[in-house]
Amino acid sequence: MKASIDNIFGKNEKIIITIDNNKYEFIINKQEAIVEFLDNKYIIDATKIVKNMYPHIYKFHSKDNSYYEEFDQVYSFKLPINIIQPSKFFLNKDLILKIDENINPDNIYLPVSIINDEYVLLDGHHRLYALNQNYIKMVNVYIKEYSKEIPDYVYIAKEGNIKNISQLHVLEKDEYEKYWNEFLKQFEF
Repeated sequence: MKASIDNIFGKNEKIIITIDNNKYEFIINKQEAIVEFLDNKYIIDATKIVKNMYPHIYKFHSKDNSYYEEFDQVYSFKLPINIIQPSKFFLNKDLILKIDENINPDNIYLPVSIINDEYVLLDGHHRLYALNQNYIKMVNVYIKEYSKEIPDYVYIAKEGNIKNISQLHVLEKDEYEKYWNEFLKQFEF
């Protein structure tokens, strides 16, 4: 089984999962996803992929409810953006612009962990940066376990005086990819 994933940012984010030429479009609306498909052969696999990417989504269904699946709801709450500690150091300018054009703060839910008494962002740095650039003050978050390297990333970020999302370095796409690959080699991923 071969799967590909595309994200399309708009009023409601759309995730397109293609598995063996079967396409599944998940339209995200807060903590719910409406799925459109022609063949339900891989619908459960596609749902698992989206659920893994977005744990805050707990309800999946088609418009006509011919497909419906519900999970335990993940507790979410709002946090002020300026108190969240990043675990990254630089961002892709192209991706920020892509997100920024269609940002919908009500649809953004980001994973955080509490490390050394502060909220640390685990993923979604580009989205958080775009929200901040649009003068949004609060963001929806949910608590998630962090991987063992996250405290090291936070330490490196703080050493570089990155203590909130506005302090991340925004790079052109090529430069971002270069630095990201160098960083991954350094940590042997």
